[in-house]
Amino acid sequence: KILKSNMPKLLLLLLIGRSVAMSIPAHITEETLCANGTCEDPDLPYSRVAASQPGYQWNDAGGYCGSWATQRAVLSQGAWISQQQVRDHTSPCGGNDNEILSCNIEEAWTNLKLDYDGFDYDTSPLPQTEAYKTWLKSHLVQGHAVAWMILWSGQEYPIYDLTPPAGMYGHVEPVIGIQSNHPLNETTVYDDDVVLHYTDGGINTVHRTLSSLPGEWGGEGEKADCGDYSYCIGNPYGFGWAVKGFADGGVTSSPASLKVDPWMSEPDTRSGEAPEDLKGTLTATDLEEGATYDIYRWDSVKEAFTFDDEYKKTTFTATSDTFVYEDDKSFSSDGTTYYRVVQQQN
Repeated sequence: KILKSNMPKLLLLLLIGRSVAMSIPAHITEETLCANGTCEDPDLPYSRVAASQPGYQWNDAGGYCGSWATQRAVLSQGAWISQQQVRDHTSPCGGNDNEILSCNIEEAWTNLKLDYDGFDYDTSPLPQTEAYKTWLKSHLVQGHAVAWMILWSGQEYPIYDLTPPAGMYGHVEPVIGIQSNHPLNETTVYDDDVVLHYTDGGINTVHRTLSSLPGEWGGEGEKADCGDYSYCIGNPYGFGWAVKGFADGGVTSSPASLKVDPWMSEPDTRSGEAPEDLKGTLTATDLEEGATYDIYRWDSVKEAFTFDDEYKKTTFTATSDTFVYEDDKSFSSDGTTYYRVVQQQN
């Protein structure tokens, strides 16, 4: 729930103590999350960061953090998906209507035609902390953005009276990159490896060492203890879903990321705000100089990845390994828009 500043103090403390929704608690601000210099770039010698944009989630109906994390992770693959569209593509499993939880996120991502890999929290031996950190690093070094689910320190779990492992989280965020003192082709997880993530409630990027992430939880109905931090990853459970690309029938395409303008927050149609037009700028990478490419765009999930000429936006010949395409046609913030960059075959 969204806490109001004029609530009685006792009620405020009760709501902070028990996690009943996935919106950011009122006592947590971006200033809190950036404490101890965590929003300062450590500038380590090796890094890989997916191209995305920070901003603000919707806070109604339990909080749209899972939808927002999906939206921002998918930007790094070249698509825009409204927060409401994420909920509209799944089924309820215990939260506020179709609120994104561990029990329905895969249905949403499958229906939205995402190619993804989820950490196996169901069958991985407990505690899952070390296996989860290995899984997380393995995707971040490949440039895959991850939607992870975290615990708020001082809140009781599981949420919504779910049965663990379901409900062992209080928030969903996009993790966009990794930094290290060691080459990223090493599979070893080092304590000083740093992960980068957005908060869903601001424009900063938070940097946390992998060794600082695990928290403690004493059992059902107990509060999470994240030590010196306001949040932590679960112990004994870990939750994360990595966006690898799109389920496009196996068509070979070049990596591409999308930036939108305006970018900071999507108009909250759930609360009655009108959608707005977005301008998209697509950046394609890993191109072959001299090769010819087609850019496709689809404005619905149903049409997506039908590689017909009617969906072809433009054709270009690469003069370097990168090409930036500013789309002259806007798209609506309340919809879904996918892009793909495909090399022509002689």
